[in-house]
Formats: sequence, structure tokens, C-alpha cells
Amino acid sequence: MRPRTTRTLFAGLALALCLSGCGKPASARPATVRGQVLLQSRPLVGGVVVFAPDRDRGNSGKTVVGKIDEHGNYALGRDGDPAVAPGWYRVAVAEPADLNLEASGYPRFPAALRRPDQSGVEREVTAGVENLIDLHIVVGQ
Repeated sequence: MRPRTTRTLFAGLALALCLSGCGKPASARPATVRGQVLLQSRPLVGGVVVFAPDRDRGNSGKTVVGKIDEHGNYALGRDGDPAVAPGWYRVAVAEPADLNLEASGYPRFPAALRRPDQSGVEREVTAGVENLIDLHIVVGQ
């Protein structure tokens, strides 16, 4: 093999490794987040979950949102992309506007829970893995 061919081969291999993501540190790899929202131990039917980056803990990512389905399940994403930047987030949950919770047997929904800066709920998203983050809301205890 000629020296130039060998260099070309090594350069090609190095480029392939870089493109495959092997060179990314684990902390830089995006994650996915999904889970279930329970209100008084029952699935919350509808609504949204919001993960806002906790800037006080160094997270400079973007806010991500997930719709809650009829079984209380959600998956976070942004513009159709399920990737979530790793780090600490302040979490908010909002019940569906068209659901009368009290008529459905739920207690009055805590207003502070609708705002990430007031909810008191914080969660960490771990890089490079699927994060299963269930949210248990208990009112009046």
C-alpha cells in the first residue's frame, strides 16, 4: 500500500468515527423523556407537561413540552424532535382546559403547578438515555 493511500484510509476512518458520534462525551448526547402523570394516584386525562431549563443549575437548553394522553402518559419533544438536552429542569403540569376536574372526582388543581418557576417540581434529565419520569401530584395532604 502506498503512503498516500494509507493516509487517505486513516482520514476516512477518523471521519466516519466523528460522524457516528463516538467522539461526543456522554454529557453532550441528547436524551428522551417520557412518563406518566398521576393526580391523586389516578392518571390525569389530558393536559400538558412542560420542562423549562433550570438556569440556576447551569442548564441552557430549550423548553420542551409533552401532551398528556387519555392514560396519563406523555413524551417530551420540540417541533417533532424527541431529543431533550440533558440537565436540570423545572417542571409544570397543566390540566386540560375542557375537563372539569372536580366533576370527574379530582380535587381542585393547584394553580402553582401550572408554572415551572412556582411548582417546586424539579427533575434531572440524564444524557444519552431514555429517562422515565413519572409525576405524582397529591393535593390536600
